[in-house]
Amino acid sequence: MKRSAFLLPVLSCASLIALAAIAASCSAASDEDGDTSGGAGTPGGGGVGGGFTPGNGGTFGGENCGSSTFGNAVPGSMLVVLDRSGSMSGGDGQPDKWAPTKSALNAMMGSADPALQMGLLPFPAGHFDSSGIIACGANPSTPECAAIFADGGCMDVDPAPVVAVGPLSVTQGPISSWLSSNGPSGNTPTLHALKTGYQILRDLDALGERFVLLLTDGEPNVHTPAQVVGPFTIPESNIECKQLADIEAEALAASSGSPPVKTFVIGSPGSEGASDFLSRLAINGLTRRSPTCTADAGDCHYQIGTSNFQQELEAALQQIAGAVSDCVFEIPQGNDEVDPDQVNVAVETSGGTIETYKDPSHTDGWDYTDGSQTKIQLYGPACEAYKAEKGAKVIIVLGCKTVVK
Repeated sequence: MKRSAFLLPVLSCASLIALAAIAASCSAASDEDGDTSGGAGTPGGGGVGGGFTPGNGGTFGGENCGSSTFGNAVPGSMLVVLDRSGSMSGGDGQPDKWAPTKSALNAMMGSADPALQMGLLPFPAGHFDSSGIIACGANPSTPECAAIFADGGCMDVDPAPVVAVGPLSVTQGPISSWLSSNGPSGNTPTLHALKTGYQILRDLDALGERFVLLLTDGEPNVHTPAQVVGPFTIPESNIECKQLADIEAEALAASSGSPPVKTFVIGSPGSEGASDFLSRLAINGLTRRSPTCTADAGDCHYQIGTSNFQQELEAALQQIAGAVSDCVFEIPQGNDEVDPDQVNVAVETSGGTIETYKDPSHTDGWDYTDGSQTKIQLYGPACEAYKAEKGAKVIIVLGCKTVVK
């Protein structure tokens, strides 16, 4: 008699679960007997089930977990570091690159997420007077020539962007206006342009990931040692531009710093001879295009050809904008420290809950965006499922051992 009286509530609770009724009325003991999320996937694939109730516990892979909560979508921040050197106007067998670059940037801004944070830092700034170099070439012993040769335009970068990084809904107009009102001129002081861009992003008050997008059409100016040509000695120049290895080191330091700043790289026509250098920047900047790309092959950055320049550039810019703004979520930090080895992620849609797994290959699943392990990013079908439905939610499940794909 006592046994029958004990079983009745348990059976009633199970029936309520089956009917998707008041799950909270079930005891903790009966919760352990079933998966209240409505289904579970198996490692290596996604499972579809019912919904989560954030804050009231969560279930992952058939295991009850301590809690679940919605992940907060976090827009990324991107500073376009735009090469506006004289070669961008074309000539010497190269096409005009300035006009299609402006068009492609405008097209990307028109289609990107308005919440994407974006700003513009063009280089060179246009303050360096190159006529002094010509005069010093004729009379290098003039006292002011040492400083002119050391600089050579290498420092010709404004300390602030022409358009500060902010929501694209605010910055699109000013960026478009600057592009339409300015043209190419000067040298290519890439080292100080990137150093300035990295510092701007480090100082930015932002929660999301930070990216520099370097768009350039050739090799940077670098330090040139003194040369003897017949009876003439040409003094060393561009000392402050330093060497390619110094630029690569800056990209690596930025991506491994705190906060980290990653570097996307687009090479316009004319930059083909610098493809290994540009790919090393992308590798050091943690944006290599594939796990198997190499600097020697020059396929780790976005190399744009001449035949369909504007279309290829638009596609590259849109892909980069999507990578910056899509499918990045902050793990809410409560009073208790979150154990990064006990985090799992699911995508909730109208069709059910799709469990997705940590995927270091970044093809179908999720991974932490950086070493802080406070934000996650969805990849492949997991990201597409979230983007495909307005109102879809990302669920962060805490307390179960992270399932790795």
